Amino acid sequence: MKTRSLLSTLTAALVIAAGVACSDSTAPGASSPSSSASFEAAVTPDLAPSAGEDVATDYSFMSGADLTGSGASFSVNAPGATIAGAGVSPIVNAPPSGGAAAWISPSCVFNAATGRFNCPPMKRGSQTYTVSYALFDANGTTQSAFDKSTTASINFIVADTGQTSFSANQNTFSDTTYRLHNRTVSTLLGDTVHTWNGSGTGSVHSTRTGQITKDYTFTSTDTASAIKFRQPRDINPYPLSGTFVKNYTVVRTREASDTTTHTTTRQVVVTFNGTANVPMTINGTAYTLNLDTHKVTKQ
Repeated sequence: MKTRSLLSTLTAALVIAAGVACSDSTAPGASSPSSSASFEAAVTPDLAPSAGEDVATDYSFMSGADLTGSGASFSVNAPGATIAGAGVSPIVNAPPSGGAAAWISPSCVFNAATGRFNCPPMKRGSQTYTVSYALFDANGTTQSAFDKSTTASINFIVADTGQTSFSANQNTFSDTTYRLHNRTVSTLLGDTVHTWNGSGTGSVHSTRTGQITKDYTFTSTDTASAIKFRQPRDINPYPLSGTFVKNYTVVRTREASDTTTHTTTRQVVVTFNGTANVPMTINGTAYTLNLDTHKVTKQ
């Protein structure tokens, strides 16, 4: 009886031990606590260069559009037009066949049913921009032509897709992007300060090579709030104030040979200050973003 009791006790102990061992083990494909902690520590510095490129690219559209808003055209395009340069003053080039090249141009066709103009696609390097816009007077009534004396606001819907490559922190980044933005510039009448507001979504698949190869997908929603450009722009090149907030869902699917999937979130906040170097935070970690070079520097 004692032997049978002892065997029963040992069997029970082994079962309990096996259960504890199973509960402590990591299921195939799951991440261990140490792996998750390592991922969380790496996300912010890994996201920073792509987030800076994301924000600066969207800023470049607003800046380029606003440069011509107080003048003749508010620029986008004849078929085959391209954008050159970066930062505060991207240049819209007319196509080889000639014709207008402007964010608002005769090549953009007005649709009376929707009240919007649809423009031909335009290239900037490997990025393709597709733009539509609507013009409004001070009463919010749509207009079929831009009029400097009566057009009070313009709503742009901009989709851009393509690839961009850049280097940061001894790594090479290859980002495939899709962004869709709904932006409105208002307070055009009086031509003293133009104000931009709006929202958008984006997706970036980022592969970085160098120290360690990593694959990320960054999906985001964003809000542009009260971004103000003082006129004339030739002596006021950068936004006086306003904020740009992007909320990212971050998914990493590869780090070297490790293909474990990790997911987390980050919030990026950029505050404009009238200069090219603007503060950018990622979940409170401080960086500086240069609007001309798109370079991000940790503080």
